[in-house]
Amino acid sequence: MSNPHDDPGHRPPPPRQGEPQPSYPGGPPPPYQTDPHAYPGPPQQPGGPWQGPPPGHGMPPQQAVYAPRSREGKGFFATLFDVNFDHMLTVRLARTIYTLMTVLISLFALVVLWYGLSFLTWNTTLAVMTIIAAPLIWVFDLVVVRVFMEFVINQFKITEHLKAMRDREGLR
Repeated sequence: MSNPHDDPGHRPPPPRQGEPQPSYPGGPPPPYQTDPHAYPGPPQQPGGPWQGPPPGHGMPPQQAVYAPRSREGKGFFATLFDVNFDHMLTVRLARTIYTLMTVLISLFALVVLWYGLSFLTWNTTLAVMTIIAAPLIWVFDLVVVRVFMEFVINQFKITEHLKAMRDREGLR
């Protein structure tokens, strides 16, 4: 073997005294004391032998408390014309949109039911199937709208939480 690195028995020479030791990328790992998510230790028991974590260990004395952003501040039209999209209009309108969709779906189901009742005079089978289908259509449509609205609101809540975390950590 001509290449010493191919030899499985070949080991690199030990570092010479005074030479810098190999380090971790980005420097040495942080010590345990500065870890904000360090395990605080077992719960304290009054009168027990354990009297708390050793100095320098455990949670930092003060943690930032999450405070959600207020949805107040800008009115409807100010939010509507906010070109930076800092304030969300959809969250404010979600309840109104869901109520409107519930009314429209209910009216549609009533129209289907009315047609089912009107079919009784000339086709009983079609009438029964339509009458049975009307409440099923109503429930299905409400579930679809509800799931969609929950998905949309969830996306906006994720955005709000990410903005709050960014503000708390001072990243912007």
